[in-house]
This record gives sequence, C-alpha cells and structure tokens, in this order.
Amino acid sequence: MPEHRFRGVDLNSEGHVRLCEALAAADVLFCFEVRTCIPGGDPTICRRLDLLVIGPHSLLNVEVDGARHNRTKKRECDYERDRLLSRHMRTLRFTHEAVLASPEQVVDCIQRELEQDARSLTLQLSRLKDTQGG
Repeated sequence: MPEHRFRGVDLNSEGHVRLCEALAAADVLFCFEVRTCIPGGDPTICRRLDLLVIGPHSLLNVEVDGARHNRTKKRECDYERDRLLSRHMRTLRFTHEAVLASPEQVVDCIQRELEQDARSLTLQLSRLKDTQGG
C-alpha cells in the first residue's frame, strides 16, 4: 500500500496530500484529520473530518471523496455527519479525481466559499446593527 503523508501524518490518499500541500502553498489556515464531537450526534462517537479550513469569519469542512465513498454504508455515515454538521458549518465535497487533476483549482473554490461566507456574515452583522439602531 502506498504511503500518503503530509508533514509526518498518514492521510487517506494522494488527493488528501495534494490538497494539503496546495492549501499550505496558498497560505490558507487549515487542520487535517480532525476528530470532532458533533452536538446532536451519537455522544459515544467522535467523527473525523478530512480538512477543517479556517477563514477570518467562517469555517468549512472539506471532504475528499474517493472510491470508498461509493459504498452505501460509508455514504450513509457521511450524509449523517454532514446533516449534523450543517447546523454549525458548511461542507464542501470534492472527488479524489478533481483534487488530483487540479488541487490549485480546488483551493480557489475553497477560498471563494470562505469569502462568500465572510460577506454573508458581514451582511448579517450589518442588518443586526441596523435593527438595533447602531
């Protein structure tokens, strides 16, 4: 089995490694292989996120889906985790093939989504300020 490592940590696939390298090269703040306790989920289970990308005003869960995600049980677990996470942050999913083909384009997409979230937060705060007479 080939070794897929980023900064000394074993990852699931070459796509995961390439995306981590591209995020690091773009000076994006992120965590990988994040163990997460999600409110509303099974309290005895910590779920693993592929990547947690951190923007100035938002967080994104980024998942790289390989062939194993086509299995029904794995897909059902992913959907359940995404449903629970949707109360707290958005999830972006990319195919392993898309990440391998152009990790830089995937990073561009992630950065656009972070910017969109920041604009949304700014708009919400502005509206809140207006309604409070500030």
